[in-house]
Order: sequence, then structure tokens, then C-alpha cells
Amino acid sequence: MKKIGFLLLMITLMTSGFTQNKVRSVFDDAEFVIEPMNLINTIGSDISPALVQGKLYFSAVPEIYFNKKALERKNKAFYDTYSASLDEIGNISSEREMVPGLGNKYHQGPVSYCTTTGELFVTISNTINPDTIHKMFSAENIRLRLVIMKKTNNEWVLTEELPFNNKKFHFAHPAISQTGDTLIFSSDMEGNNYGKSDLYMSVRTKRKWSDPVNLGNVVNTSGNEMFPTFLPGGLLSFASDGRQGTYGGLDIWYTNFPNPTTVINPGDKINSTLDDFGLIISANRKTGYFASNRSGKGSDDLFMLQINSLYETLNGRVVDDRTGLPIAGSVIQLLDCNGKSIGQTESDSQGNFQVKVLHANCATLEVSKTGYQNTRKSVVGSNYIEIRLKQLDTFLTIKVVDKDTGEDLADSKLEVTKGEFDPSSLTKAESAFRLKLGKESDYIFNVSKAGYFPASVNYSGKDKTPGENALVVTIERVVAGKQFVLENLYYDVNKYNIRPDAEVVLDRLVQVLTENPEIRIELGSHTDCRASSNYNNTLSQNRSNSAVAYLIKKGISAKRLVAKGYGETQLVNTCADGVDCTEAEHQANRRTVIKILGATK
Repeated sequence: MKKIGFLLLMITLMTSGFTQNKVRSVFDDAEFVIEPMNLINTIGSDISPALVQGKLYFSAVPEIYFNKKALERKNKAFYDTYSASLDEIGNISSEREMVPGLGNKYHQGPVSYCTTTGELFVTISNTINPDTIHKMFSAENIRLRLVIMKKTNNEWVLTEELPFNNKKFHFAHPAISQTGDTLIFSSDMEGNNYGKSDLYMSVRTKRKWSDPVNLGNVVNTSGNEMFPTFLPGGLLSFASDGRQGTYGGLDIWYTNFPNPTTVINPGDKINSTLDDFGLIISANRKTGYFASNRSGKGSDDLFMLQINSLYETLNGRVVDDRTGLPIAGSVIQLLDCNGKSIGQTESDSQGNFQVKVLHANCATLEVSKTGYQNTRKSVVGSNYIEIRLKQLDTFLTIKVVDKDTGEDLADSKLEVTKGEFDPSSLTKAESAFRLKLGKESDYIFNVSKAGYFPASVNYSGKDKTPGENALVVTIERVVAGKQFVLENLYYDVNKYNIRPDAEVVLDRLVQVLTENPEIRIELGSHTDCRASSNYNNTLSQNRSNSAVAYLIKKGISAKRLVAKGYGETQLVNTCADGVDCTEAEHQANRRTVIKILGATK
């Protein structure tokens, strides 16, 4: 390519950086600016960029061969390895220079550097004297092999030959993984190739390299696959001239790794109608470098790829509007200009989230969480946003049914004797009551109906989901032979006087007896097993006597009442003498039971 200024290239807009089925890559949602690196390009061939310890390494034909037609074949066959400094942006900031330890008059490059192990993987030729080789053989007879070098006293020194090198074949173009244990390279080995040169993999385990394994026909074709590189985001890039959809010559392609499924061409945003190969991309995904023989300064030139994301990163936090506390697990959806969701994420344990928002004037987030009102908010021009969600009110529906038949009972009554709630919110529809609960409150609900024995129910509003909650209360018809436990009728330890809270329970019993004047009842008091049997018999009898005395005081005829103390003779569980039980288990035995005896005598 003739001297090109800035060429603005745009990838087709897709979705934002949310979780999607398609794996996102550095090629998505970005615009590219390509410019030649003329500070280091020459009239010769400059190829195969690599990032090594903050510098740009590349392979190039030595200047001694320039404009010397007699050495033209050597110009094509032999490269040395050079380096140049980079500034903070990734631009070349120095002229090129030979890499110390390389440049020994035989072919070198491409190279690949592993930051984890400090190793430099290098392609070199199987000869150290190219002049001698050219006198004896044609250029095609010069084979390439792979070696490992390490830096000693600021100079690269060969430390290891790859064990699978073979003078009959080429082993070239190394790409080493970040961990230093997976090597991809190009070779023309016979026997299991799909084409002229294929990509292979070797894995290092306990310092030993495995036999090369062909990457298969998902990657390899009947043509040439060369110049592999690892890209950020788990991608393997390479050059190929054998795939359908090529723009001409060698094209740059990429696929997932280590499980390649689909091989993708980034299109004419990067590729040209000529050869394009050896793409590398910096870890921050803002700059890249590749080689091409498109019109330029020499036969092959190096080009810089500036990567400008079409999305801005937006940080945010979701909090409770009332308390200001973070809300974890809220769903954040990005809406396009038509209000359609194009992806989503969730807030973390601190309520924080991060999304990528398209440079547009209609970016909107919709945030939702169970128990809260959904909220939409425009995020145009913002790089941080706090979203406050309002809690929905917590409601409770109390349904009253007949315990024996399951029938809904209309005309029942509800009294709330404990707990915070909004009295104006209490409504009734047939057999169901509905009220708005207060925050973090415990309740006692008393339900009654003429002809039925009342029920007292303990209910906790703590941790209830905002919105609708339900409670079913069963009550029993008052008929002879029935027995009912008077819930919440408590006495002080070793005492039998009626406490104020017990008066509330006995007042409901007064109501039942008043509504059913024909019945007689027995009030039977029971104790747990602790203390002696005689003591418990006396204590339970006194408690029953106190309850009967209270009812008589309230106007109930003594003829309708029988007081009976059962002591510890009718335990409802196994908590007898000598059995280790919890306080709750002992409490179950300390009860007052109402038995319907029949009609008044």
C-alpha cells in the first residue's frame, strides 16, 4: 500500500460486553486505525512482530542484502531478529537494532516470548553458513527448526533444541502460551498433514515436550497455515491461504483455543487482497501489530493496529433506597434505542456491577430485584451510576378454614394483639384478611368465629419477601368431645396466678362460652416432668382453679366449668423423668387444654 494516512475501519456493531452465547473477542465492537511503521520498515522484508520485555521484536532481511540482485535469493531466505522501543501508547520510539545474541548470519525468526518462564522460542535454520549452503543447494533445501533461548548478561543464549526437530522438514513460527506449557507451530511434516503446511501443538509436562499433534481440519486446510499467535481472550490467530472467504493471498484468521470450533476472518477491516499475517495484540487490547505485503515501503512491511472500543465501561452500584445498603443479585439489563434488551449482568455481593455501554444517546439500564420496584435509568455520558431501588410493601393474606372440612369460613374475625402494622391496610374479603406488615416485626394473630373455638397464631414478619405472603389458620367447631389447647396461656415459674397476657387468652374463652351458652367445659392444666409428681399435681390443679375463678369473675356460671390438674401424667412427648430435653420440648408439655363436655346440666 502506498503511504497511507489513518485508515478508519469499523467492525459491525453487535452487542455490549454482557454475558452472551457468542464468545466476545477483541475484534468485536471496535474500530481500527492502521498505519505503517515507517520508522523501522525498510525496502526489504520486515515481518513477524512479537512483544518481548516491553520491546517490539521482528524479523527482517539484513541491510547488507539491499539492492544487490546477486543476493536476491538470500534476501528471501534469511532473516535476522531486530528490536525497537515502544512508548506508553505502543508507538515505535526508537530506530531498530539487532537483538543481542541473535544476528549470527543464519536465518532467525519469527520468535515468541513467554513472560512466565523468560524463554524466547526462535525459528532458526539448520545451517550456520548460508553462503556455503547456497553454493551447494537451492534455497528450498534450507530447513527450519525451533529452539529455546534465555537471556544471560543481556544476551540471548540457546539453551534447548525442541526434540521433534527433523532435518527433513520445516518446524517454524512458534507461538508459546502464557503459561509456557503449550507450543503451537507450523510444519510440513509428512504423514498427517492436511495441506502444504499445518499447525501443530506440543505440550510440555515435567520439562518434556510431547510429540506434535496436528490441530485438525477445523484449523488446517489443503493450503498453508502459518504464523500462529496467541491473542487476548483465549484466541489463537494464524495466517492461511487455503480457506474459503479469503480476501486474497494469506489472510489473518482466529478461533477459540484450546477448543477451536469456528474459524473467523475479521474481514477487510484488517485483511487486504494481498498477504496479511503474524498478528499480535497487546495485553491491554489497545494496540496490535502485523505484517503485510500490501503497497508500502518494502516487499513486506510492519503495520500498527490501533484498537478503539466502541463501548465505554460503566461502573455502577445498586442500593436500597431506604437503607442505602447494597443489593446483591439485582439484574441489570442494557436496553437498545428501541427498549429491547441486548444483554444483562448481575450486581455482586457489594451491589457493584460493570457493563460496557455503546457510545450512543439512548443507552438505558433497567434494574430489577425481587421485592423491589423495577427502575430504568439513562446512562448517557456517565462513567459511574448509583441506582436506588425502592422496596415493595410486604402484605400478608390470612385465610381462615375449618380444620375438619377445609371449608373457607366467612364471617370470621381477626385481632392483632402483637406486632407493628398499618391498621388502615387491614381489609377482608369473605374468609381472607389482608394487611400490610411492618418491617422486621413479630405478630400474634387471634382468629375467631361464632360456633368455633378461637385460634392464636404466632407469625414472624422477619425476612419475608416484599409483595404477597400467605398464612392459613385452621379453627375447630365447638362440639362435645373436642379438645383445644389454649395457645399463649402462660404462668410464671412455680406460680398459678393469672398474668395480664393470660387474661387476653381467657377473655377469648369467655367470648366462646358466651356465644355457646349450652356447653360445659373442663379446663385441664398440665406440667412438664420436672419437680416431684405431687408438686406438679398440686401446681396444675391450682392453675386450673385460677383459670376457672377468672372465668367466673367474668360472668361465666360455675356450673359450666370444671377445673382439673393433671400434673405430668399426660406428657405429649418423651420428656419424662431422666430424659434430656430442650426447653422447647418441656414447654410443649406445659399447657392448658379445654375439653367440651356437652350440654349444661
